[in-house]
Amino acid sequence: MKKTQLLNCAVTCAFVVAPHVTLAQSSVTDPAATVPPVVYQSVFVDAPKGVETGTSDWKNANAEVGQFRRGHVDILKWEESQFKALPKGNGKPLDATNSTGPDAHRH
Repeated sequence: MKKTQLLNCAVTCAFVVAPHVTLAQSSVTDPAATVPPVVYQSVFVDAPKGVETGTSDWKNANAEVGQFRRGHVDILKWEESQFKALPKGNGKPLDATNSTGPDAHRH
């Protein structure tokens, strides 16, 4: 036999035998095929838990935010009222000459 005839014979045998070999294996489209169980693991297992140490009542938090009906304008007015409630200073600007305390800036 020549090499080409031998090659043709081998290729022909492969096409004849190959379908029978694949039939012996289970097909992925076979509904009766056994499937290994899927092991579930949440993707959030290693996620950080956050910086909050406690929880707050959402109803109270919602009520606190709800007091500012007009949004940012009401927040600014609230901050201004809190600032006015602070005790007044002596009227002198704070500088290196009249600063006292451990954190005062000195030259």
